[in-house]
Amino acid sequence: MKKTFGTLLVLSLTCTGLFTSCTSNADAMPNPAPTTQSATTAPMATTSPNATMDVMPSPTASAEPATVGAASTVADAQRLSDRVEDEVEKLSEVDEADAVVIGNIALVGISYDGQYQGGMTDRLKAMVVDRVEMTDKTITAVHVTDDQTLRKSIAALNDMMDDANASFEMLQTKALDIAAQLTGSGLTQPESTSGNQNKSTT
Repeated sequence: MKKTFGTLLVLSLTCTGLFTSCTSNADAMPNPAPTTQSATTAPMATTSPNATMDVMPSPTASAEPATVGAASTVADAQRLSDRVEDEVEKLSEVDEADAVVIGNIALVGISYDGQYQGGMTDRLKAMVVDRVEMTDKTITAVHVTDDQTLRKSIAALNDMMDDANASFEMLQTKALDIAAQLTGSGLTQPESTSGNQNKSTT
Protein backbone atom coordinates (compact mmCIF):
# COMPACT_ATOMS: atom_id res chain seq x y z
CA MET A 1 0.00 0.00 0.00
CA LYS A 2 2.84 2.30 0.87
CA LYS A 3 4.51 1.39 -2.40
CA THR A 4 1.38 2.24 -4.38
CA PHE A 5 1.07 5.55 -2.55
CA GLY A 6 4.65 6.37 -3.32
CA THR A 7 4.16 5.57 -6.99
CA LEU A 8 1.06 7.74 -7.12
CA LEU A 9 2.97 10.58 -5.47
CA VAL A 10 5.76 10.37 -8.05
CA LEU A 11 3.23 10.26 -10.88
CA SER A 12 1.36 13.29 -9.56
CA LEU A 13 4.58 15.25 -9.20
CA THR A 14 5.58 14.33 -12.75
CA CYS A 15 2.18 15.39 -14.08
CA THR A 16 2.42 18.66 -12.17
CA GLY A 17 5.83 19.28 -13.69
CA LEU A 18 4.50 18.57 -17.17
CA PHE A 19 1.53 20.93 -16.67
CA THR A 20 3.74 23.76 -15.49
CA SER A 21 6.09 23.28 -18.43
CA CYS A 22 3.10 23.30 -20.78
CA THR A 23 1.78 26.47 -19.19
CA SER A 24 5.17 28.14 -19.47
CA ASN A 25 5.25 27.18 -23.16
CA ALA A 26 1.73 28.47 -23.59
CA ASP A 27 2.82 31.79 -22.11
CA ALA A 28 5.78 31.92 -24.46
CA MET A 29 3.67 31.14 -27.53
CA PRO A 30 1.61 34.33 -27.70
CA ASN A 31 4.76 36.49 -27.72
CA PRO A 32 5.38 36.10 -31.50
CA ALA A 33 1.75 37.02 -32.21
CA PRO A 34 2.10 40.70 -31.29
CA THR A 35 5.17 40.97 -33.51
CA THR A 36 3.14 39.64 -36.45
CA GLN A 37 0.39 42.13 -35.58
CA SER A 38 2.86 44.98 -35.52
CA ALA A 39 4.21 43.71 -38.85
CA THR A 40 0.69 43.77 -40.27
CA THR A 41 0.18 47.29 -39.00
CA ALA A 42 3.42 48.35 -40.74
CA PRO A 43 1.80 48.25 -44.20
CA MET A 44 -0.52 50.97 -42.92
CA ALA A 45 2.30 53.24 -44.08
CA THR A 46 0.73 52.69 -47.51
CA THR A 47 -1.21 55.84 -46.64
CA SER A 48 1.99 57.70 -47.61
CA PRO A 49 1.15 57.35 -51.36
CA ASN A 50 -1.84 59.57 -50.54
CA ALA A 51 0.66 62.26 -49.71
CA THR A 52 2.22 61.85 -53.16
CA MET A 53 -1.25 62.01 -54.66
CA ASP A 54 -1.72 65.36 -52.91
CA VAL A 55 1.42 66.59 -54.68
CA MET A 56 0.09 65.56 -58.11
CA PRO A 57 -2.19 68.60 -58.73
CA SER A 58 0.70 71.10 -58.47
CA PRO A 59 1.94 70.56 -62.09
CA THR A 60 -1.50 71.59 -63.37
CA ALA A 61 -1.25 74.78 -61.33
CA SER A 62 2.00 75.66 -63.12
CA ALA A 63 0.18 75.29 -66.46
CA GLU A 64 -2.11 78.23 -65.60
CA PRO A 65 0.25 81.05 -66.69
CA ALA A 66 0.43 79.53 -70.21
CA THR A 67 -2.35 81.78 -71.53
CA VAL A 68 -1.21 85.35 -72.16
CA GLY A 69 -3.69 88.08 -73.02
CA ALA A 70 -3.49 90.12 -76.22
CA ALA A 71 -1.79 93.53 -76.06
CA SER A 72 -4.75 95.72 -75.15
CA THR A 73 -2.89 98.46 -73.25
CA VAL A 74 0.19 100.53 -74.08
CA ALA A 75 2.14 98.74 -71.32
CA ASP A 76 1.15 95.29 -72.65
CA ALA A 77 1.97 96.34 -76.21
CA GLN A 78 5.41 97.57 -75.16
CA ARG A 79 6.18 94.42 -73.15
CA LEU A 80 5.09 92.02 -75.90
CA SER A 81 6.80 94.05 -78.64
CA ASP A 82 10.11 93.83 -76.76
CA ARG A 83 9.68 90.09 -76.25
CA VAL A 84 8.95 89.54 -79.95
CA GLU A 85 12.05 91.54 -80.94
CA ASP A 86 14.21 89.43 -78.59
CA GLU A 87 12.81 86.16 -79.95
CA VAL A 88 13.18 87.10 -83.64
CA GLU A 89 16.74 88.34 -83.12
CA LYS A 90 17.68 84.85 -81.89
CA LEU A 91 17.42 83.63 -85.51
CA SER A 92 20.89 83.34 -87.03
CA GLU A 93 19.70 84.93 -90.30
CA VAL A 94 18.49 88.08 -88.53
CA ASP A 95 20.78 90.91 -87.48
CA GLU A 96 18.17 93.25 -85.95
CA ALA A 97 14.40 93.13 -85.53
CA ASP A 98 11.90 95.90 -84.83
CA ALA A 99 8.47 94.78 -83.69
CA VAL A 100 5.15 96.20 -82.60
CA VAL A 101 2.37 94.09 -81.12
CA ILE A 102 -0.99 95.88 -80.93
CA GLY A 103 -4.06 93.87 -80.01
CA ASN A 104 -3.72 90.61 -81.96
CA ILE A 105 -1.52 92.04 -84.74
CA ALA A 106 2.28 91.77 -84.81
CA LEU A 107 4.39 93.88 -87.19
CA VAL A 108 8.00 92.76 -87.60
CA GLY A 109 10.71 94.48 -89.63
CA ILE A 110 14.07 92.73 -89.97
CA SER A 111 17.57 93.37 -91.28
CA TYR A 112 19.77 90.44 -92.25
CA ASP A 113 22.95 89.15 -90.73
CA GLY A 114 26.02 89.93 -92.89
CA GLN A 115 26.59 86.22 -93.57
CA TYR A 116 23.03 85.62 -94.77
CA GLN A 117 22.40 86.21 -98.48
CA GLY A 118 19.03 84.46 -98.92
CA GLY A 119 16.65 87.42 -98.60
CA MET A 120 13.04 87.06 -97.46
CA THR A 121 12.31 83.44 -98.33
CA ASP A 122 9.12 81.60 -97.38
CA ARG A 123 11.22 79.50 -95.01
CA LEU A 124 12.63 82.54 -93.18
CA LYS A 125 9.20 84.20 -93.02
CA ALA A 126 7.73 81.01 -91.51
CA MET A 127 10.54 80.92 -88.94
CA VAL A 128 9.84 84.53 -87.91
CA VAL A 129 6.09 83.84 -87.68
CA ASP A 130 6.74 80.76 -85.51
CA ARG A 131 8.87 82.83 -83.15
CA VAL A 132 6.18 85.50 -82.86
CA GLU A 133 3.36 83.01 -82.27
CA MET A 134 5.48 81.23 -79.67
CA THR A 135 5.81 84.50 -77.77
CA ASP A 136 2.06 85.01 -77.43
CA LYS A 137 -0.68 82.56 -78.44
CA THR A 138 -3.27 85.33 -78.89
CA ILE A 139 -1.48 86.92 -81.87
CA THR A 140 -3.61 86.04 -84.90
CA ALA A 141 -1.93 88.12 -87.63
CA VAL A 142 1.83 88.40 -88.18
CA HIS A 143 3.23 90.77 -90.84
CA VAL A 144 6.94 90.45 -91.63
CA THR A 145 8.98 92.75 -93.87
CA ASP A 146 12.59 93.34 -94.86
CA ASP A 147 11.71 96.65 -96.54
CA GLN A 148 13.88 99.14 -94.67
CA THR A 149 11.41 102.04 -95.03
CA LEU A 150 8.61 100.00 -93.45
CA ARG A 151 11.02 98.66 -90.86
CA LYS A 152 11.85 102.25 -89.84
CA SER A 153 8.11 102.99 -89.56
CA ILE A 154 7.73 99.97 -87.23
CA ALA A 155 10.74 101.14 -85.17
CA ALA A 156 9.28 104.66 -84.92
CA LEU A 157 5.94 103.24 -83.77
CA ASN A 158 7.76 101.16 -81.17
CA ASP A 159 9.51 104.32 -79.92
CA MET A 160 6.11 106.04 -79.67
CA MET A 161 5.14 103.61 -76.93
CA ASP A 162 7.59 105.42 -74.62
CA ASP A 163 5.64 108.64 -75.08
CA ALA A 164 3.35 109.14 -72.09
CA ASN A 165 0.90 111.07 -74.31
CA ALA A 166 0.47 108.22 -76.81
CA SER A 167 -2.89 106.51 -76.38
CA PHE A 168 -3.51 102.89 -77.25
CA GLU A 169 -6.02 103.94 -79.93
CA MET A 170 -3.43 106.17 -81.60
CA LEU A 171 -0.88 103.34 -81.65
CA GLN A 172 -3.49 100.94 -83.00
CA THR A 173 -4.42 103.28 -85.86
CA LYS A 174 -0.77 103.68 -86.88
CA ALA A 175 -0.17 99.92 -86.61
CA LEU A 176 -3.13 99.24 -88.92
CA ASP A 177 -1.81 101.81 -91.42
CA ILE A 178 1.59 100.06 -91.55
CA ALA A 179 -0.09 96.65 -91.81
CA ALA A 180 -2.19 97.95 -94.72
CA GLN A 181 1.01 99.04 -96.50
CA LEU A 182 2.49 95.59 -95.93
CA THR A 183 -0.53 93.77 -97.30
CA GLY A 184 -1.61 96.33 -99.88
CA SER A 185 -5.14 96.40 -98.45
CA GLY A 186 -7.10 97.98 -95.64
CA LEU A 187 -6.96 96.04 -92.37
CA THR A 188 -9.02 95.94 -89.24
CA GLN A 189 -8.03 94.46 -85.91
CA PRO A 190 -8.74 90.70 -86.07
CA GLU A 191 -11.26 89.34 -83.61
CA SER A 192 -9.86 87.28 -80.73
CA THR A 193 -11.92 84.19 -79.99
CA SER A 194 -11.27 81.44 -77.50
CA GLY A 195 -12.01 78.79 -80.12
CA ASN A 196 -10.93 79.12 -83.73
CA GLN A 197 -8.53 81.94 -84.55
CA ASN A 198 -7.84 82.81 -88.14
CA LYS A 199 -4.12 83.52 -88.35
CA SER A 200 -2.74 85.45 -91.28
CA THR A 201 0.79 86.26 -92.31
CA THR A 202 2.27 88.58 -94.91
